[in-house]
Amino acid sequence: MNLQRLSIRQTYANIGMETRQAQLNIESPSGDLEVESPPAAMEVNTTPAELSVDSSRAWMALGKGNHLEWLHMISSQMHQEFLLNVSRIVDEGNQLAQFKHSTIADMMAQRMQEQSSIQYNGEASFHNVDLQYTPSHIDINWTRHDPQINYTPHRPQAKYEPGGVDIYLKNKNSIQMWVSNYDLYG
Repeated sequence: MNLQRLSIRQTYANIGMETRQAQLNIESPSGDLEVESPPAAMEVNTTPAELSVDSSRAWMALGKGNHLEWLHMISSQMHQEFLLNVSRIVDEGNQLAQFKHSTIADMMAQRMQEQSSIQYNGEASFHNVDLQYTPSHIDINWTRHDPQINYTPHRPQAKYEPGGVDIYLKNKNSIQMWVSNYDLYG
């Protein structure tokens, strides 16, 4: 027996989707920094130190001082020397008036050993040298200079690419029908 058979084939539709993510690119270039720092100026003014030494009394103590000062020292002692000599003459006259047999010889021996009372040198002392020291004076003046700072910023550069979705039909739906002979026993 020949029968006919109806065959149906159906395919479903497929939808395809492709997505792209959004992209954000940011570039931030560094700014330009310029720093100028001029050096500070220093001005120094000094007056030199002074040391004055007066050793004239030390030279007088050694007997090698100024000639006029030496003469003044000797002449200032003459009045006292004159009085001493007058008193000595009076003493010797009194001794001669007593007239002892060895008076003249004793007077001569005493005169031979006699020391002069005139001082030809100055007085020896560690205070004979006068020192005077004036320290130096220092003036320091600073002139400061402020640094100059210049900064130039650069804008950031941003680029944005939006994302997207592409939707398309990947497979179409379809229906196929056909008729074929069918032999039940064959």
